[in-house]
Amino acid sequence: MRGMSDAQRAELAAAVERLAWQAVREMLGLEEAAEPGPDLPDADQRQIWLAALTSLLAIRDSAEQLAASAALSAAQRGADYPAIGDAAGMTRQGARRKWPGLAGLSDARQRKLAWWDARRDQFLQCARAVLATAGEGPRTDEIRKRLDEIEQAAPDHRVDAYDMALVDAHAIAADTGPPADPAGEVARGLLAALTADAYAAMNNHSPLVLGEKLACGTDDCAVEPIVKLWCPDFGYRVVHACREHAVAALKQPATRIVAAYQPDVALLVFAEAQDDD
Repeated sequence: MRGMSDAQRAELAAAVERLAWQAVREMLGLEEAAEPGPDLPDADQRQIWLAALTSLLAIRDSAEQLAASAALSAAQRGADYPAIGDAAGMTRQGARRKWPGLAGLSDARQRKLAWWDARRDQFLQCARAVLATAGEGPRTDEIRKRLDEIEQAAPDHRVDAYDMALVDAHAIAADTGPPADPAGEVARGLLAALTADAYAAMNNHSPLVLGEKLACGTDDCAVEPIVKLWCPDFGYRVVHACREHAVAALKQPATRIVAAYQPDVALLVFAEAQDDD
């Protein structure tokens, strides 16, 4: 990677110095051209230099935060630790110690983009269908705001808007308040299935399993579960469910899929439950 030239570094340092002195003048209420000259008493110069120290350290802290954000954004777009370390003037091990957790972010971003490319229209249509039958409230206001942000965001910024829309959609889909009509119940169930599928597709599902030997939590069934359900029939608690019991439970009002162990299974189970009605 091409580094900064000496001239560019000097220009950047001068810009930082100008910014620091501007902050000093604002902090101390000094005139625009005021500087710590030899004609000032030591007490005044001391106050100015201490303010300069405060200003420069604040700039350093802001630069550290911006550098961390830049490293994260670079990793999300395919940069590995050797490249990040090279850009930061350190080894890849140094970059990993300074900004841990960046490995694999590019793959995660690509999984997000792939899911949204495949499901965007279905998600947006379903979210609007839920809003059409939902009452007014903070949650519905938030999801409406998120949908507007998706429409208005530049393409490079839409992933962040999508992420926030999923969080709000999950909260609305999990709401067990009575919908205005049966179509509203179906729309909420589908929205819950979509959010569960999104998280399964965008993230490694293994953290959900946590290495346990899980079994379906219904009727002492020993079959391996494929989804987690929130179901009033099971005491208003989350249970693991195999395909057969998930389909049966989803026929009951207010049952929601809250997690899936593999991509697509949440939507398949939900569709099967609807087809059997």
